[in-house]
Amino acid sequence: HTSSSSVAGPTPFHRARSWHPRDGRNVRRGWLSTTWHIYDNNGSYNGWFDGLPEWMRVGSWAPMTFILIFILYGSLLFCPPDPLAFAPTPTTDGWWWADIFVFVWGVVVVVEGSRHLSLLAFAVSYTGWSWCILTARAGLCAVAPILELQAPAAAAWAAAAGSALRFPALAAAVITFTVWNTMLLPILGLFILPPHARSKFLRFNFGFFMINVHIANLPLAAVNTLFGDGARPFTSSDLHAALIVVGLYSALYLFILDRLGLHFYPMFCPRSNTCAITIGLLLLLYYYVLRGANATMAGWSPPPAGAAEAQAEMPEAEIQAAPLVFCLRIFESLRRAIPS
Repeated sequence: HTSSSSVAGPTPFHRARSWHPRDGRNVRRGWLSTTWHIYDNNGSYNGWFDGLPEWMRVGSWAPMTFILIFILYGSLLFCPPDPLAFAPTPTTDGWWWADIFVFVWGVVVVVEGSRHLSLLAFAVSYTGWSWCILTARAGLCAVAPILELQAPAAAAWAAAAGSALRFPALAAAVITFTVWNTMLLPILGLFILPPHARSKFLRFNFGFFMINVHIANLPLAAVNTLFGDGARPFTSSDLHAALIVVGLYSALYLFILDRLGLHFYPMFCPRSNTCAITIGLLLLLYYYVLRGANATMAGWSPPPAGAAEAQAEMPEAEIQAAPLVFCLRIFESLRRAIPS
């Protein structure tokens, strides 16, 4: 089939009409004989990913992919921190208005992006998820004080949910900013796209919408998470919340987008054993973003207003990563089961 002429290239940010599938659906012949791909597109939705080698789009997954799925999902289900808690931190008037600004700006970008592109871009991309998370975090933290007098239970829920989204919002923005600007954009612009499409693709990526979702997302996500009254030290619970987001998005990416032929992040190709390295590095990056954020907040002078109160309620402890805890438990079980 003909590859898409959309300037968005192999990214999620296409106009709504470009999302209409050009290929027919594969015929289902029962659950056991159903083909993996939903459309007869050779693993390239609307030709957007023709630049990727065919082996990255079609064929069986590598063994390491199944091992990683087992470790990630098993750790999220069976190794949550105890307790799994998120300390809300109240903000002063100035920083409350900062949350209002982040929320309103986030909504504006989503609406503007939906008008010119498609809401699907936010639903299927990790970038879209990260933008929605930072917007939701700001909105929940901003609405909690408003609800305190009339609906204290709802206010407490909003404050706790907003606090739970603090690290997922910050970490997703850091990773989106880093991965897109240092890896994906150069790879797509210089190697995957044909020469005649590169200039349009680069102009598109330096437009208002793309600058917001890939560059402005970082300072906006840092408001009241890394600096401001709402900032507080992150704990194992915060890391677990962020890994839950990773687990949910990986389920979407592996079990829905891969079947559609949408491969927005080729470095996480499930058909290559090297995904063990890239996904392992991603999880490690989450851990070091948390440690780096805590070190940064400890270095502020004066420290964020909410940090002392949160530290009193949640004393500093060694940060535990659920996947590592899960693997150690498995090794310990095997050691006990195998006679010496």
